[in-house]
Amino acid sequence: MRSPTLAIPLACACALLWALPLGAQSPQVLVLGTYHFGNPGLDVVKTEVADVLSPEKQAEIAAVAEALARFRPTRIAVEWEPSRRERLDSLYGAYRAGRHVLSRSETEQLGFRLASGGGHDRVYPIDQRGDFPFQEVMDYAQLHDPAFVAFVGEELARVAEEANRLQACNTVGEILRVMNDPRRLADDHGIYMRFASVGAGDTFVGAGLVAKWYERNIKIFANLQRLAEPGSRVLVIIGAGHAPILREFVDSDRGMVLVDPADYLPSGEPAGAERCGEGGR
Repeated sequence: MRSPTLAIPLACACALLWALPLGAQSPQVLVLGTYHFGNPGLDVVKTEVADVLSPEKQAEIAAVAEALARFRPTRIAVEWEPSRRERLDSLYGAYRAGRHVLSRSETEQLGFRLASGGGHDRVYPIDQRGDFPFQEVMDYAQLHDPAFVAFVGEELARVAEEANRLQACNTVGEILRVMNDPRRLADDHGIYMRFASVGAGDTFVGAGLVAKWYERNIKIFANLQRLAEPGSRVLVIIGAGHAPILREFVDSDRGMVLVDPADYLPSGEPAGAERCGEGGR
């Protein structure tokens, strides 16, 4: 039974928090969902990524960085674990000193470029790795829920086809604009949520996978909260799968202001099927 003496002050505290205005000093946070420029094959969906070191793609990335610089970020957070901070600092320091050529990763191609251009002393690692028992869920579904296995196969094929078409027919800026569209993010996030049904009422193996995914993202958000100081403008560069959850967390935090990345990406409409039919880029 809940103690009334505890409930009253807690309710008062919550009411007071909601009454607090979002002041000009609230940190502004822009969450940019990206694909993995280096295509390391870490995601469930495997796609064919254009070589970002080609002259054409380098020009496109420079245009993205120039557009994002209009946000005037004071801190840039990237998908690296804090436990690897020393290595990240070393790479960034070498890049600023002219001793390191940018690798294909989005952390370096976007994060290092923007941080260096803004005169930042460092970039901030906020990732937190965790278990993602995809195969365990699929093995269970293979025995108990074959319809779900078919659904996943169809969805992965659809997502891969769309991603490959985006890569073939669009600039980096156009790709990021599509990937950060709220409808696209909601659609992709919905696939994760369907996993919760696997093993419901029995092992809850699917719900366990979704819980672990949320656990990883709330830990990433906790790291973000620590560096989002009053008055700061934080640019988060992270895999697009994390973006809808992190945006939800930022938007729910009364101490933060969520910024729409669409306002800070190069203008231009993504290519339709007609342009793709002409041979792509």
